[in-house]
Amino acid sequence: MSETQKKDVIIIGAGLTGLATAYYLKESGLNIVILEKDDRIGGVIRTYHEDGFVFEAGPNTGVVSNPEVAELFEELSDSCKLEIANPDAKRRLIWKSGQWHALPGGLLSAIKTPLFSAKDKFRILGEPFRKKGTDPFESIADLVLRRLGKSYLDYAVDPFISGIYAGNPSNLITRFALPKLYALEQNYGSFIKGAFKKGFEPKDPRMKKATREVFSAEQGLGSFIQALGTSIGENNICLNAENVEVKAQHNQYTVNASIKGKAVAFEADYVVSTTDAG
Repeated sequence: MSETQKKDVIIIGAGLTGLATAYYLKESGLNIVILEKDDRIGGVIRTYHEDGFVFEAGPNTGVVSNPEVAELFEELSDSCKLEIANPDAKRRLIWKSGQWHALPGGLLSAIKTPLFSAKDKFRILGEPFRKKGTDPFESIADLVLRRLGKSYLDYAVDPFISGIYAGNPSNLITRFALPKLYALEQNYGSFIKGAFKKGFEPKDPRMKKATREVFSAEQGLGSFIQALGTSIGENNICLNAENVEVKAQHNQYTVNASIKGKAVAFEADYVVSTTDAG
């Protein structure tokens, strides 16, 4: 066993969450290390360049839903540029029953669209009057089924979640994945009532950065990941970390791992896990 390395924070997982966490902790002056099981950083985000084209194997876009997103790109602007989707591309098409259908952008189109069932269209009228959920770990799928209906899950929410998270809405916890949606129900009792009331609330000037625009990064989201990795520093990221074991003792954490067959050990006051529960 090699000598135990002292760190302030050990982060397990080098997906976007782990990288962003490491970036801000390092910017705050803390000594950090990331342990990643794969041979690359980025998690489900993976960009390919081929024959002059850029395509994503994971999430293809994000949404500027809070000012932190815009501010992070501002800080990384020397190595990564925010790219906002062309306004002409707001028309999103969803495949159903052998045809493409435009995702509704307003009340009239939502009523006329064949994407949502007649039953669910009628059920939406009762959404403001349904009881709010009590499970803080309710999945996005369960929340949408409870408040809106299956057709909204299948043809609106699922495509959105696939594009943003490359994940399954049944496995994502609303409170963490879509905190603003969760807050609408918890604070106002309804998505519709919450959206209506929030429209009249005064906004913090900083919140103007949360434009709700769809974004990527120039040359793909992989360039965003690379910019984070460069800022964090290669020497602070351990790839191919296997058999990671966390032990707590006397207000300290010891993390043992195997990296390319070599045993390593770290000790820190804090450990942040950004991997899934499995």
